[in-house]
Order: sequence, then C-alpha cells, then structure tokens
Amino acid sequence: MSLAGLVLVVEDEDPVRRYTVSLLEELGFTVLQATDGVEAIALVRERSADIIAMLLDHSMPGLSGEEVLAELEREGLTVPVVLTSGYDRASLERRFAGHDIAGYLQKPFRIETLDETVRRAVTGRAQAS
Repeated sequence: MSLAGLVLVVEDEDPVRRYTVSLLEELGFTVLQATDGVEAIALVRERSADIIAMLLDHSMPGLSGEEVLAELEREGLTVPVVLTSGYDRASLERRFAGHDIAGYLQKPFRIETLDETVRRAVTGRAQAS
C-alpha cells in the first residue's frame, strides 16, 4: 500500500534533517522542514489540516520536543507525532507519558524503520477518527 502526504520534520541538526527528508521523499512523502520548535509550531498552526504526521526531535535548543507538544496540545492542534531521539524508547515513553505519541524512532534509523513507523502513525490516526 502506498501512502503519500505531507510530513513535517522538526530537527535542529542539519545533516540529520537532510537525511530524514531525503528518506521520506524517497518513500513518496512531501516534506515540510522546521529547524526548531518555534518554526514547527508556526507550520502546524498554518498547515495542520494538511500534515499527516510530524517527526519531532525530542531534544533541541530553544523549545524541546516536549514543549512543542505541550503548546500544540494547548492549542488543540492534533497531528500524529513520531518522536525521534538518540535515547532509547523506554526512557522516552516515561518522559512523554500523558502525551499522545504515535510512534518512536531511535536515531540513527534506517529507511525501513522510518517507513513502518510513519505508516503506523498515519494509519493509527485514520483508524481512530
């Protein structure tokens, strides 16, 4: 099954962001990019109806992934969120308990893992609505 749509990548590290974007484009997605939390929130406010998933880096200078999530939740903006991090999933699950997280990606990840995680996040949203 092929999935296409707009995915927002929020990542402050340039090489990591470029790599992630190129993988997503290879998988057939259209990609929006944000280099920090403030930019991410602005893009979600503008395009939340179009964004099918957001890959959110958990640790960034300025607003952290957690603060971005909290702000979007406060504003009632719901986009399936896949957290990306160098930390292991268990510590992220503890830290983000109480937030609606559609998936976790541990860096560095391979295209297969990215594909599977984004698809699961998107189809999970489709089933829930």
